[in-house]
Amino acid sequence: MEKLQKFMLKHPYISMAVVLPFAYMFVIGIFSILINIILPAMMAFWLTGFIYTAIAGRPIREYYRQPFWYVRY
Repeated sequence: MEKLQKFMLKHPYISMAVVLPFAYMFVIGIFSILINIILPAMMAFWLTGFIYTAIAGRPIREYYRQPFWYVRY
């Protein structure tokens, strides 16, 4: 481990070039989870509540004041 640290201190650009692909893959993984899973789920919950409010005839103002009105606290 000490040899690796010395090499990294002596050659910082080479070390960063080796670490960069791993960091890049980690960031791509996080963003793909956010964009492909979490964001669509949030949009689906919002759209479901909006459609339910429109069909059930409840006031839209209530929906915007309390966006999670369907969850009992």
